[in-house]
Amino acid sequence: MDEVLDLPPGEVTVSLAKRALRLATHMSFSTLQDELYHQHEVRLTDTVLDRLMQSVGQVAERDQQAAVEKLEGLPEGVAREERSSAKVPIARPKRLYISCDGILYPTRYRQDRSDGGDGRRIVYQEMKCGSVFWQEGTSVWHKQCVASREDVDRFGLRLWDLAVRCGMLQAEEVIFISDGGTWPDSVAKHYFHDATRILDWFHASEHIWEAAYALYPDDPAAATRWAKPCETTMRESSGIGLLRFLERSRCVRGGEADTSPTALRALDSLIEYIRPRLAIMDYVEYRDHGCAIGSGLMESTCKQLVAQRLKGSGRQWSENGAVAMAALTVQRLNHTWEAFWASRPLQRAA
Repeated sequence: MDEVLDLPPGEVTVSLAKRALRLATHMSFSTLQDELYHQHEVRLTDTVLDRLMQSVGQVAERDQQAAVEKLEGLPEGVAREERSSAKVPIARPKRLYISCDGILYPTRYRQDRSDGGDGRRIVYQEMKCGSVFWQEGTSVWHKQCVASREDVDRFGLRLWDLAVRCGMLQAEEVIFISDGGTWPDSVAKHYFHDATRILDWFHASEHIWEAAYALYPDDPAAATRWAKPCETTMRESSGIGLLRFLERSRCVRGGEADTSPTALRALDSLIEYIRPRLAIMDYVEYRDHGCAIGSGLMESTCKQLVAQRLKGSGRQWSENGAVAMAALTVQRLNHTWEAFWASRPLQRAA
C-alpha cells in the first residue's frame, strides 16, 4: 500500500510531515507537540521531529547548494546571468535593494572558558543571512531571503542568484545596503559592484552612541547632548559633514588637560570608522532620491530566520540541524513551501 500511495519510508505521511515542519519553523518542538495533538490528535516525539526536520531541511539545503555549484561551473558574466535569468522571475521592480548580515546562534558544542572560570562555555556560530527587497507602489514591501553557513564567496553567489531572479538585471536602480562589516563589504564588491552602496543609517548611528557613552560614561544626559547633534549633522551634511564635526571636536578635546585618554580613543575610533566609508554615507543624496537608508527589512529577516527559532532559552543546535531549520524557514518566508513539497523531499531524503 505504501508503494501504491507513493508514501516515503518512515513514521509519518507526507501530509503530516508537511504540516509538522511548517509549524516547526515557528515554534519549539515541545510547543509543536502540543499543537499537533490539539490540531490533529497526533503525537510525535522529539526524535521523530528532529529526524524529519534534518532530513527534509537538508534536501532543501542541497537543492540550494546544487544551484550554486552549477553557477560556479560557469564563467562570470553572460553565462551566469543567462542561467539565473532563465528561471521563472520573481519580480521586476524599478528599484531593488540587496542586503546581508550575520547573526549568532547557540550550538551544542563547548570549549574551555578563556577567563579560566569553571565549566565550559557554549560555542556560538554565525548564520549568514541575505535579503532582496523592493516596494510595490508607495506602500507594500516584498522580500526574498537566503541563509547559509557556507563561506563568503558561495553565500555571495547564492544571494546574487536570488537578486537576478528578483529582477536585478532589469531594474533601473540597484542598491546594496549593509553595515560596515568586512564580509558584507566583500559580497558587495564582488557580486554587486555596480550597485549604489549605502551604509545602514542605524549602524552608523550605533557607532555614534557608542562613542558618546565612552566620552560620558557616568552622564547619560551629556552623552545624549553630544550624540544628537552628531546625528543631526550626519542627516543634514552626510558622512563628510559628520567627519569634519568630529575632527574639530577631536582637535579641541586634544588640547584640553581634563580630557581622558579613553575619550580621545573613542573619538579616534569613530573617526577611523567613518573616514574610509564616506563614499557610502551620502545620506542627503540618498534621501533626495527617495532611497531607504536603513536596513530594517534585513534586520527583520535575521530575526525571522535565526532569532525567533534558533535562539532562545535552552536551545542549542548541531551544525546540520541549524542549517536544516534555516533552509526550511527560507522556504516558508519565500512562499515556496508548496513548490518545495511538490518536489517530493521526503522521498528524495530516503
